[in-house]
Amino acid sequence: MGVTMSQIVNIPLTAGSSSQTPNRVVVHAIAEFIDGVPAVDFLRSIGLSAHAFVTCSGVIIRSREDTRGAYHAKGYNTNSLGIEFLVPGNHDYASFKDAIRSPYLTENQYESGLWQIKEWFSKWLIGDISRHSTLDPTRKTDPGDGFPWERLIKDIRA
Repeated sequence: MGVTMSQIVNIPLTAGSSSQTPNRVVVHAIAEFIDGVPAVDFLRSIGLSAHAFVTCSGVIIRSREDTRGAYHAKGYNTNSLGIEFLVPGNHDYASFKDAIRSPYLTENQYESGLWQIKEWFSKWLIGDISRHSTLDPTRKTDPGDGFPWERLIKDIRA
């Protein structure tokens, strides 16, 4: 599976450190819209960022260069690449937490996200891939039980 250039768009986010050498990927989920605001704009408004967002249709939105840190995972922002899988719909935090308990990815979204992660693994000396919830279990629940974690790990190694 490959991703074409028409499936990658750039929407820059400025929040993050000026340089990094990534050795980890952090997998996140975020609502497509948070109280009516698109996810990328919402993160911009609160001073956060990620390296990539994957839409339900499979489009990858790149928002930080790999060599620049992003504010996406407290304590891991200067050595990791953050990827946000968009959960369809408009959510507040309670409905988002409920939505990620059940499967929410489309097949196009999964395949594009897998492509991006494999691309990072081939480009950088990535030694780890983590769920956001694993790195910050007292505050974060994403990407949630509805995310196909075991499948992703198996497919990365294939």
